[in-house]
Amino acid sequence: MENNRKEQLEAVKVLADFQEKFISNTEILIDELTTTKKEDTDQLLKSVTDAVNWEMGVLNGTLSLINEKGEKLSKSDINDAIMKLAEALRGQDDQQIADALEKQLLPMLKKVKEAVKDIDE
Repeated sequence: MENNRKEQLEAVKVLADFQEKFISNTEILIDELTTTKKEDTDQLLKSVTDAVNWEMGVLNGTLSLINEKGEKLSKSDINDAIMKLAEALRGQDDQQIADALEKQLLPMLKKVKEAVKDIDE
């Protein structure tokens, strides 16, 4: 059990370090989708969606640690944000994708950042 906790702490630290860049890339992507698409906007979208998948895997394995002193993150709220983004991605409409990123994913990423920044050993 202690080994699992150690692995969870390590994963949460990696997640905490990752959040700032993830949030920044998401904000850049929102801007590009709502203003002028660049040559690499589609690559950035893929990078962000890959990061979402990675983060969901880490959160699934660490949510018990993150929430051990009280619920900081709700699995259903996280899933709702991801489902809305997935729905927008299926529609392939840049404005809908940008809206889902801005209104659903970005607030969730900021909440994750706050939740993991002070996880103690």
